[in-house]
Amino acid sequence: MSDDLKSALDLAMEKTDRMVGEEISGLNDDQKRRIAETRKEYEAKIAEKKILLAGSEELTFDLQKLNSEKEEKIKEIYRETKREG
Repeated sequence: MSDDLKSALDLAMEKTDRMVGEEISGLNDDQKRRIAETRKEYEAKIAEKKILLAGSEELTFDLQKLNSEKEEKIKEIYRETKREG
């Protein structure tokens, strides 16, 4: 497979990011910054796993786990917004 082609997981992550982007308007600057930092942190972790586990059966599981962790951290930031509002 070519490096130019995106995996289904990459496409799904981008779609989720776009959907979440629409909800971002209710967040304060600190919350937006924390979400951006969380995304960057997990993008780095995912890239590292892809390199370390390329071709491994563990890769899919580990990527799913990291994406779940990332989404849970982001959801917690959104929940803070609802508690404050």
